[in-house]
Amino acid sequence: MAAGTVFFDYDGTLHDCMRLYGPAFRAAYAWLVQEGYADARTFSDAEISRWLGWRVRDMWETFMPGLPERAWHQASRIVGEEMDRLLDAGEGALFPGVPEALGCLREEGFELALLSNCREGYCERHRRAFGLDRWLGAYYCAGMFPGLEKWEIFAQAADRHAQPCVVVGDRFHDLEAGIRAGVPTVGCAFGYGAPGELERATVRVESFAEIPDAVCRALEMHRAVRPTC
Repeated sequence: MAAGTVFFDYDGTLHDCMRLYGPAFRAAYAWLVQEGYADARTFSDAEISRWLGWRVRDMWETFMPGLPERAWHQASRIVGEEMDRLLDAGEGALFPGVPEALGCLREEGFELALLSNCREGYCERHRRAFGLDRWLGAYYCAGMFPGLEKWEIFAQAADRHAQPCVVVGDRFHDLEAGIRAGVPTVGCAFGYGAPGELERATVRVESFAEIPDAVCRALEMHRAVRPTC
């Protein structure tokens, strides 16, 4: 019998996505300037990273309210194509410690699943690039559930897996998924969340190497049986 299921966010949790997203965001914004939709400006990585983990529509409607839908669709397409190009060129990377920590959790009997606001094609490309199937047994992406927020996707996914569940991520969307469902959460402070986003996490970590112990501690705090990690 499985020890439970750990649901991982992807960008900013497993994947050090600013390596791809930063250049891609800047390319899309340059197009918006070229087409007269925006004024030229420079963005820091910190400014750009705040949009990681958002659903596409929510991101553009918050970042540039009033931008015509056809414009943000094209800008989003530029972001996606540039991120794909950079990934194929070998520019992507998982955070340090990801393979070892995921391997530990698998050895201790946990099922592992992805819970991401990414598009389905993005997920498939990254599965191949990093061999994610070595560890992850299920994938739940926003692109597979049009119109649903992350917490709604989790509500549909959780019952399909071994209990208890834990949600791991770096943004408020991830914690909301766990909190609404009443399951423990692990907040990843090494990711791209703003100060204060992880205050409600059951446990916080500063590196991915801490995840196996954090999952056990989070479950223990919810009075679950703690496997040896």
